[in-house]
Amino acid sequence: MKLSSASKRAENYPHGESNWYCGFQYTAVSGLGYEEGVHRRDPSSVIEHDGKYYVWYTKSSGVYYGNYTNYDMYAKKYPWDYADIYYACSEDGINWKEKGCAVHRGGKGEYDERTVCTPDILEHDGKYYLVYQAIAQGDYDVLGESVAMAIADDINGPWKKISSSILERMDSGTWFPESKGNYNEDEFVGVVHDPSLYYFNDKFYLYYKCTNNFRKYMKYAGPDTRWGVAIADKITGPYVHSEYNPITNSGHETMLWHYDGGMAALLNRDGPEKDTIQYAKDGVNFELMSHVQNTPQAGGAFRGKDLDRCPLEGIRWGMCHVDERGTQWCYIMRFDLDTRLAYCQGLAYPKINSESII
Repeated sequence: MKLSSASKRAENYPHGESNWYCGFQYTAVSGLGYEEGVHRRDPSSVIEHDGKYYVWYTKSSGVYYGNYTNYDMYAKKYPWDYADIYYACSEDGINWKEKGCAVHRGGKGEYDERTVCTPDILEHDGKYYLVYQAIAQGDYDVLGESVAMAIADDINGPWKKISSSILERMDSGTWFPESKGNYNEDEFVGVVHDPSLYYFNDKFYLYYKCTNNFRKYMKYAGPDTRWGVAIADKITGPYVHSEYNPITNSGHETMLWHYDGGMAALLNRDGPEKDTIQYAKDGVNFELMSHVQNTPQAGGAFRGKDLDRCPLEGIRWGMCHVDERGTQWCYIMRFDLDTRLAYCQGLAYPKINSESII
C-alpha cells in the first residue's frame, strides 16, 4: 500500500474528542446594530450582574481613510481610531440598551490621547477591571499601542484609569532565537493588540496579539498574527512578557476561557492553525483540539460560572462584530454555538427566532 502526501500528513493529525468540535450561528441584536455614521466593534467578554448582561466595546464616529490620508497623521485612519469605550446592558442578550461612555480617551499629551479601544472585562474580588488598547496622539502606525487599565467598584462605574499603561509593546525582533532575521517571515513588530485578562494559577495572565511587519507580508491567507502573554502577581502589574512568546502561531482574534484547570482558546481568521480550538493546561503551551466552522469576528464570550460543564461551555454564546470588510459602519451582533455542530451533552441553548439568524 502506498501513502499519498495527504495521508502521510493525516497520520500526524491531532484527534480531539468530538465535544471540542462546533460551528456558530449569528443573530441580529437591537441597540448595538447597524447605525450609519457610527462604528461599534470589538465587544468585550459578556458578564452577568443582578440578572442583566453587560458588554463593553469600541465606539467611534465618522469616515475613516486607512492609509490614504495624504500623509496627514491626524486623519482618522481606522474605525477604532479616535474612539472611546462604551457599554450596554441587556436582559436577554438580544435587546441591548447603550448606557454611555465607560472610558474616554485621554487629554492633551496623555498616553491615551488619540484612542482607547478593544476592551475586555474581568470581575475579581468584588471589583471590575477593564483592559484595553491605548495610543497617544501622533502617527498611529508609528507610535504603536500600549495596554491600559481602568478600575471600578460598581459595574456601572465610575471607572478610574491607572495613570500609565500596564504593558508596553515588546521590542521588535525575530520570532525565533535561531532565526536568521528573514524579513519576509521572521521579523515582527512588538505590538500589544486585543488584550484579554484572566486570573489563572494564582496569577494574572494578560493575553495579547502580536504581528509581523505591519502586515506587509501576507501568509496563510491572512496576516501572520500570533499571540503572546504577560504575567503578573498583582492585577495592576508589573506584567512581564512570557519567555515562551509567541504562544500561538495563528489567530487574528482569540477568545479564551477557563476549562478543566487550564485555558482553552479559539483562534480565528489568520495563520496556519486558524479557526481551531486549542487547549493549554499551563495557559501557555497550547495544543490543537479541533477545527471549527464559521468563527466569530472579534468575539467576546459570556463568562459563565460552570465552565467545566463541557469543553465548549466557555463559548456557548457572546457578542461579535461585523467589521470594515463587510460594511462601512461596523456593528455588533450575537453569536451562539450552532446546535447542529456542537456536541456538548446537556448544554442548554437559548431559543432564538430562526428568522433573525444571519
